[in-house]
Formats: sequence, structure tokens, C-alpha cells
Amino acid sequence: MKPIRAAVLLAFIAAAPAAQAQTTLSISQLQASTKCSDALIFITDTGREGMFVPVPGSTAVANNGTTLSCNANGGAGRVVYKRVYDSTINAKWFGLSETAADNSVAVQNAIDSAKKGQEVLIPEGSYTFQNSITLPDNQYIRLTARGELTFNAAEGIVVIGRFGHVLDLTRLHNHAWEDTPRYGYTGTAIKLVNAVNATVKVNWIDGFKTAIMLTGEGHNGSQYNKINFDLLTHNDIGLQLTTESDGQLNWVNENTFTGGRISGLTGLSAVPGAGQTDPFNGNKFYNIGFEGATTGVDVDKFSWNIFIAPRLFSAEGVVNGFKFSPSSQDNAIVTTGLYENAFVSNGVAANAGVRTLVLGRLLTSDGVTSGVLNIADDNGRFLGLKRDTPVPSKSKSRVLPLSTLTGVSP
Repeated sequence: MKPIRAAVLLAFIAAAPAAQAQTTLSISQLQASTKCSDALIFITDTGREGMFVPVPGSTAVANNGTTLSCNANGGAGRVVYKRVYDSTINAKWFGLSETAADNSVAVQNAIDSAKKGQEVLIPEGSYTFQNSITLPDNQYIRLTARGELTFNAAEGIVVIGRFGHVLDLTRLHNHAWEDTPRYGYTGTAIKLVNAVNATVKVNWIDGFKTAIMLTGEGHNGSQYNKINFDLLTHNDIGLQLTTESDGQLNWVNENTFTGGRISGLTGLSAVPGAGQTDPFNGNKFYNIGFEGATTGVDVDKFSWNIFIAPRLFSAEGVVNGFKFSPSSQDNAIVTTGLYENAFVSNGVAANAGVRTLVLGRLLTSDGVTSGVLNIADDNGRFLGLKRDTPVPSKSKSRVLPLSTLTGVSP
């Protein structure tokens, strides 16, 4: 807390007992009061408690969280009171409650009251939302949610703009938990629209059609965002890159994703919009485990992206590993080990997609190494380089043992 503000606050606290009777009010009592000369008001509404001081001459609109009106209907006699606080805005000041059926207005009002760079806090607890909340384009806000958020809306948290919002979230839910999910869920938990330099950190998302979506609309796109998650589970899609079919040239490029595990129907999906000409490119995917995802990666118009240390094995429930469309080319994977059959591009086992590069051990179905540097041709067939013979009989790759080359010393 800043020293000057702390000193003022302590002075208010020291002075409060002497005037407690006439300065302790509810919000509605303050709004109705015509006595607006108190130097300090303590608001008593549950969850919205706090000290307020008058701002003579202010014409600010009351948001009923950080600014209140005394004599609210008094015209020229109205006086604005401002909350005494240091920096973080608590959404409870705006009416956030565990018993409320819809907290979207309360949280949105808290966000809208924030200055650039200010933190909005959703404290510990469980909160329900019937509508989405939006971090707007003209701001950069730090949204911290320590509580669990349940959304019954098409979209949960929408992140818009180029200024770099920061989100630190605990758990987001939608459809009621099912031990054996039926899928066909609705809604998107976190949606980034034309977002740039945003940072999203989330522990857990479940019960949505899409857990995290990045999209571009108009002649714009989402780029240079950092997404960090621990578990995306029981969602139809974990991560989705897409663009709006609005006839504009839009994009989703140069974003960084760090896992975490994804389970569900599809781990990573890329779906281009009708007007998109530029492929999804320059995106990086680190340490993502697709354990329990029916399909690990299913992407279209997806080129020059890189995966580092992905985890997907059929024994972990992954039926389809990497599915690269014919328009998805020149992607790279760095791994300690993947099976050839983890690639199912064009519906063909061991088809890696156009010019896919795998740096790391590639294995046949019986666990024999077919290459440690593996380069797919235009038809998706690997050429695997390995150190020594023999060539594995079950490999679907072309295999080149380096020890057989002329000039290699014994």
C-alpha cells in the first residue's frame, strides 16, 4: 500500500469511532440521504463493505462499486463518494455473490470501472454466470479469478484487443460433470478475438464445446498471445484456432501454448474461415499431453508450426494422433518418441502430412526405431535416418541407416 494512502486510511480509521453513528450506512441509505457532508462513510452491505470519502464537484457516474452517490436523485445536490482502496478491485464490491443466479453484470461492471493495468479480483468461492464477461479492446486488464466460475452462456470470458490483457484463472465449468461424458456440449470457455500480447493462465476447464479458442475477425487476427493451462478435460475441443467467415483476410499466427493435458474428443483443432488466405502459422505448442483425447491434432490450413514434447500414445486412449490436411504443410515436431501410427493424415496410418519434420525417435508398432531424424515427402511418407542397421521390417517409412554410407569409419 502506498505510504500516503495508508496514512490517510489510518487517519480515517482512527476518526471513525467518534462519528460512527452518522457515518455507517447501506448503499441505498446513502443514495436516499440528503445529508452529504460526512467526511467518511462506512458502507455496510455484505460483500461490499468499505470506506468512502466525498469528492466535491465531481460529476462521475456512480457505478455502485468504487463510486457511490449521496442524494442520488437530488440533481445539483448530488455528491459523489469514492471508495478508499489501494489498487485491486474486488468484484464483490459490485454485487458478486455465491448465491446470485447471474454474476455477469457484477463482474462486467468491475472490469468496466478499472483503469489500464488495474487488477480485477474474483475471490475464492463458486459463482454462476448466465452471460459472458468481456475484457475490451481499449483496455489492458489483469483479471484474477481464485474462485470457480460456472457459465451457462455461449461464451464465458471474451478477450479482445491489442493491449495485452492478463488472465489468471482457477477453474471454469459449463455442462454438469459427467464421469463418462456424452459430449455434444455447447459454449466456449475462453475466446480470444483479435487479441495481441495477451497472457492466459488457467488451471482447469471442463464441460464446454471448446475450452480455449483463438480467432480473428475483420482484417485482423490474434497473435503473440501466451496460453498456459494445466488440464482441459471433458470438452469436445481443447484448443481451437479459427477465423470468422466474414469475407475478410484474418489470421491466427505466432501464439504460444504450454500444457498441461488435454482429454476429450479433439485436443487441437484448426478450422479456417471462408475468407482466410494465410495458413495458421508460427504457432508453438509445448509439453502438451493428449492422454485421453480421441484425436490429438486435427488441423486444416495449418503450416510452419512446431510441437515440442507432445505426448500421445494409443495406450492412453488416443485413437488418432496427428491429422494434417493436404493444405497443412511443413510442420515440425521435436520428441523423445512417437509411433509411426500416431500419424493418420488423409485417413492413412503412418501418413505424416506434407513435408512434416520429426526430430526424435520414430517407432514401429512393435517399438523398433525406424528413424531419429524423419522427413516426410509431399505424399506424407517418412524418410527416416537412423544410426545403424537393421532396417525394421514393420516400418512404413523409407529408412536410411547412416552406418551403411560410404566413408563411415568402422
